[in-house]
Amino acid sequence: MVSTFHGLELGKRGLSVGQASLSTTGQNIANVNTKGYSRQQVNSSASPSLSVWTAQGANTGQLGTGVTIDSITRVRDRFLDQQFRDHSETLGQWQAKQTTLDRLETIVNEPSDSGLSSAMDSLNSAWQDLANEPDSLSAQAIVKERAQGFIDVAQTMNKSMDSLKNELTLQSQDTVAEANGYLKQIAELNKSIVRNGSQSNDLKDKRDALVEELSTLMSIKVDEKSNGSYSISLTSNNQSLVSGEIVSEIDYKTGAGENEIYGGKLAGLSESMDAATSYQTNLTKVVSDFVEANGMSTTGGKDQALFVGNATDFKLSELKVNYEASPLTQQPATGKTAVAAQSDFRKLVSQLGAQSQAAVNAVSNHSTTLQATENRRQSVTGVSLDEEMANLVKYQHSYNAAARLVSMTDQMLDTIINRMAN
Repeated sequence: MVSTFHGLELGKRGLSVGQASLSTTGQNIANVNTKGYSRQQVNSSASPSLSVWTAQGANTGQLGTGVTIDSITRVRDRFLDQQFRDHSETLGQWQAKQTTLDRLETIVNEPSDSGLSSAMDSLNSAWQDLANEPDSLSAQAIVKERAQGFIDVAQTMNKSMDSLKNELTLQSQDTVAEANGYLKQIAELNKSIVRNGSQSNDLKDKRDALVEELSTLMSIKVDEKSNGSYSISLTSNNQSLVSGEIVSEIDYKTGAGENEIYGGKLAGLSESMDAATSYQTNLTKVVSDFVEANGMSTTGGKDQALFVGNATDFKLSELKVNYEASPLTQQPATGKTAVAAQSDFRKLVSQLGAQSQAAVNAVSNHSTTLQATENRRQSVTGVSLDEEMANLVKYQHSYNAAARLVSMTDQMLDTIINRMAN
């Protein structure tokens, strides 16, 4: 026989689910603008039925007992999450490369009236003026001053490239430290989620926000375990980074290109270092060829060439003008020509411009792709105020109906308990 208080229990369960649904909807509305928040929903199902005797004889009927809350979960799409992390990694890599190439373009400063190409032209022009007036002391002095101007521009570019490489090294080290910090925080959140249960929605949101930040720095794979914890590994070689509470920190590698194994911003910084080193090497060769074409000796002195430097072990930072050289009459005839060096420099500038433009296009394309993925993801996990307001009205009516059921059952019990005895 069904309990006399069955109606009260049924109504109470309806009130509980209605209240939980209203509270969850309110939580969604309150966090509509919270970055990293995932829309939550109440999952409910019919509670176990009671067996009752019916007119069918031996066959019993099933009488419903109401509703029960199964879980309160986040609405997420793990496939879209992985796509977002993949695009973030690629974008982070290209952004690092674009920033470096932009810096290199600023350092090279071409085309410009104050760049290296202009300094080369100025020295060539000074030589032509001296050839027209070989006995002119002023023309000889101008050649030396133009040579000094060329050295100043070249050495300034070289120093700027050294500074850029040092900055890239520091950025890489800081990025490794930042990534290790994210790994530790993710492991701590894994611990808290396992301890508090797999429905720790707010903790999971914080962890996913950290994972997304980490995916910009490096290429990762994420696997969610049955206890709610994450296992994270590198995409390139499956190296474990986080397994539950265990963290395997990454190390900054000093070898050329070695940090590319990490992917993301770290790979971009590593490739940027390679690019900066390559352009500095090419710049040094251009300068070396140009000064050799204009005359270079290992020691200064009156009878020596215009430039002082070591052709065998050329170092741009040690290049000097031989102010004692006299008399200068014309540009020396050497195996290397100034025109060839200038042509090599123009090729260097063209290559840098092409690579920089390619990086700009890549950043633009990947930004668009990432935004499209984020839009699809937000359509699933984001909070829609229109939808939540509709849910609010629906759950309010549900709660009011459950409350009316309790009130009606109370009146029935009042009749049975207090009035049937009269």
